Amino acid sequence: MSRHAVIAGVGHTEFGKLAGRTAWHLEAEAAAAAVSDAGLQPADVDGLLTDPGPSQGILQGITPHFLRLGAQLGLDPDYTGSEILGGAGSVAIVARAALAVEAGLCDVCLCVYGDSPLSNAGSFEYGRGDEAAFGFFGAVGLHALAAQRHMHRHGTRAEQLGEVAIAARAHGARTPHAQKRQPISMQDYLASDSLVEPLRKLDCCLVSDGAAAVLVTTRERAADLRAPAIPILGHAQAHSLSTYTSPNHFDTLPAARCGPKALGHAGLSASDIDVALLYDCFTIVVLLQLEDYGFCKKGESGPFVEGGRIGPGGSLPVNPSGGLLAEGYGGGMLHVIEAVRQLRHEAGERQVKGAQSALVSGHGLGMNTHATLVLGSHAHV
Repeated sequence: MSRHAVIAGVGHTEFGKLAGRTAWHLEAEAAAAAVSDAGLQPADVDGLLTDPGPSQGILQGITPHFLRLGAQLGLDPDYTGSEILGGAGSVAIVARAALAVEAGLCDVCLCVYGDSPLSNAGSFEYGRGDEAAFGFFGAVGLHALAAQRHMHRHGTRAEQLGEVAIAARAHGARTPHAQKRQPISMQDYLASDSLVEPLRKLDCCLVSDGAAAVLVTTRERAADLRAPAIPILGHAQAHSLSTYTSPNHFDTLPAARCGPKALGHAGLSASDIDVALLYDCFTIVVLLQLEDYGFCKKGESGPFVEGGRIGPGGSLPVNPSGGLLAEGYGGGMLHVIEAVRQLRHEAGERQVKGAQSALVSGHGLGMNTHATLVLGSHAHV
């Protein structure tokens, strides 16, 4: 009989500046919360996959991240590993957990993201190749080039980037655990400090201490567990390993390749998605994904987001918990957790009425990596 993967437990810590708490402590807290949410015991876990955040290394000396966290949790799993795909890592390890449980490599796989860059020294400072000699550092500069390109090709305006930031804050205002709960206006957005033109401070995701975890198991194992099982209907990855010196690097994300694959596996199309959890490290990335996933035509994402379409009550709610721009930087795992809460219909004030399907994306490194999950409601089990 075929095994089908479902998400049976989710959990996370608070997000923000959490002085005195290491990433390891936060990850252990999130892992325990996910196991408890499922109604399981730590001894039931036989798979562990981890996504160390940007300020943690995948190796500490010769000790890989999964080994140290597994030892801290007291696990001796049958299946394990750590993955480095930047912001695509959390979505990718949930998909890999689905592959592992469906293949019979493990039965209960815990997927953990965590980081503490605000309270502990990390490694956020980096340059990119030879360009670093000319002052080109970091993700803000890279995504500013993407935004400039979109504006040049499609006439996208600053106010349309602002619509993404305003929607995120409006969603965050309805999320009790969000790091930023104060709504913003277009005037606030336009007055925000410029970092690298055309990106302002409010175009950029938060930096957060915190951890989040998701527990993946089989449909059969989840049948008598505490929470409704959320089926993983489809998933895919696609990557572009060129740099921004490639002529088309900023025009189309790998989402244009892995989105149709994931939706095809689920037997759905973009128009069937009730709620979208799109990786939002910068506002321009949301616009690009709306196009590349097929929610709107190429070049039309600017007009698409006007009028509150992606905000609370809009026709396509995007990141109803506030995402990386307002909820907190959870490496993409918080996006998976919010999708699960929406499909369980337990999201409180921010619940998208009647949500039956969700698309979750991860986007990482120098716009190089991408991963997609398509989740359904308990009715799909």
